[in-house]
Amino acid sequence: MVLENQFSRRGVVGMIVAAAIPSGVVAQFGGGNDVETVRLNRIGRYATGEALGGAEIVAFHAPRNRLFVVNSGAGQVEVLDLTEPSSPTQAGVLNASDLVGAESDVVSSVGGTNSVDIDDTLVAAAIEAEPATADGAVAFYDPSTLEFVNAVSVGPLPDKVTIGPDGNYVVVANEGEPSGSTDPAGSVSVIDVSSSARDASVETATFTDFDGQEAALREEGVHLVSSGAGEAVASTVIEPEYVTVAPGGERAFVSIQENNAIATIDLTSATVERIDGLGFKHFSLPGNELDTSDVDGSSFQNWPIHGMYQPDAIDTYEVGGDTFVVTANEGDAKDFEVSVLKNLELDPAGFDLSENAYVDSVEELKSPENLGNMEVNEAAMAEFANGENGYTDIYAIGGRSFSVWQVEDDGLRLAFDSGSRFERTFAERYPGGHVNVVESGPETESVELGVVGDRTFAFVGQEKGSGIATYDVTSPENPEYVQMNVNRDYSVSEDDLAAAAEANPRSDEPARAGDFAPEGVYFVPASESPIRNPLVCVGFETSGTVGVFEVTPVTDTS
Repeated sequence: MVLENQFSRRGVVGMIVAAAIPSGVVAQFGGGNDVETVRLNRIGRYATGEALGGAEIVAFHAPRNRLFVVNSGAGQVEVLDLTEPSSPTQAGVLNASDLVGAESDVVSSVGGTNSVDIDDTLVAAAIEAEPATADGAVAFYDPSTLEFVNAVSVGPLPDKVTIGPDGNYVVVANEGEPSGSTDPAGSVSVIDVSSSARDASVETATFTDFDGQEAALREEGVHLVSSGAGEAVASTVIEPEYVTVAPGGERAFVSIQENNAIATIDLTSATVERIDGLGFKHFSLPGNELDTSDVDGSSFQNWPIHGMYQPDAIDTYEVGGDTFVVTANEGDAKDFEVSVLKNLELDPAGFDLSENAYVDSVEELKSPENLGNMEVNEAAMAEFANGENGYTDIYAIGGRSFSVWQVEDDGLRLAFDSGSRFERTFAERYPGGHVNVVESGPETESVELGVVGDRTFAFVGQEKGSGIATYDVTSPENPEYVQMNVNRDYSVSEDDLAAAAEANPRSDEPARAGDFAPEGVYFVPASESPIRNPLVCVGFETSGTVGVFEVTPVTDTS
């Protein structure tokens, strides 16, 4: 049974009245072991008042019922009291950047806070330097007193920070994005806090061992290009994005988004074990249809396009002794990589259009009503498909989906991909969210796994569509779609919010857009929830709002 959210907009902050609970719902302790599915409903909301970065990564501290929210717009971490999840209130603020600058010499000048994670005894915040090409820091705080504990130096532009399940390691992806003529190397810092955060020690895993292996990496679909005239060097152009630590706590998986790959990190030795290219999604196959034109109505077809998965957020779980990585295939590209297809030369010999129902030639492919207005990754086309008379393949940005990958001895095997489900759902049920069709579609950005009863669910955020999709991923080979939850006023655009914030930042009220652009998702199991059911907490970046969702187990869907 497919369960859809009944509401397309909630305009008030605070408690939301839930739809009638169907028969069979078990409301205690996550539903026991007879859960068939779940229902996600927003029960609470908090507005930071900051547009375009007001609520990003979130993390929950169960002993004090506190939600830590990165508010990059205000340069701080807001601490919310979720004792009453229907009415979140501010309990404190961590001015992480100020504290590091004042109380530690690990960075000479501090920039914004990018990420936060937490366990029972520790808060870790990833803080970039100013400029961001210099080494950043991870700052530690006491989650109960909110007092600063310590800070350590890490690599340039620390992005996602993750505390391992055993609490021994804090791992951060140092993206190392270029700025101007400076392009620092990306890396992964492994911080040993097994003794205490005050005695933390740092080892950093770099990618220098892969220099000279660029051709072999490309054979696996790893995207390696440079903005300059010289050849791309792996250790310089690899940019780690997001970190998840495997349940065993001894290795981490790191998404390398722009490079279309995932790295495996041995935490005990702080070394990169391997880099696995994710290959390409074939939008020519049934189930992978997509909308590619902004000059006609909603229309889904198969096209001769390869999509680089390029995941942002990732998570991991184990089933039957096997490890699986779940990826949110947002896609990303630097400005120098992107072109519009109609402006490029395509080699007719590279495209078999004999069975295509829509076009007979590459010139027709380049018509605006077909693929002409699409933004494509020309750098990838030059890298992987540069023929004698033009490009022989088309490479799109992102996969417009989420995927499940099985970790095997020789790499990652694609076990499941959601195909066109997200884009079709927006087009059919929430047409205001069916946007960005000539770029990377709904931009699947965030994903978090949670166990309810004896079932595992993935909660997947769509940045442009602004929905939270729920999938039952208990069977990694056969995940089942459950629900799309949308609480968004599509009549208010990002441009509207940006203009209002510039004109009068004290009264622009970005929350009027509803919940816009889920950046960070955090699952709170029933055993740690302040209510009897699990929670899903979401930071919505563009609207600067935090959504608190109750996960209601359903034991009978008949």
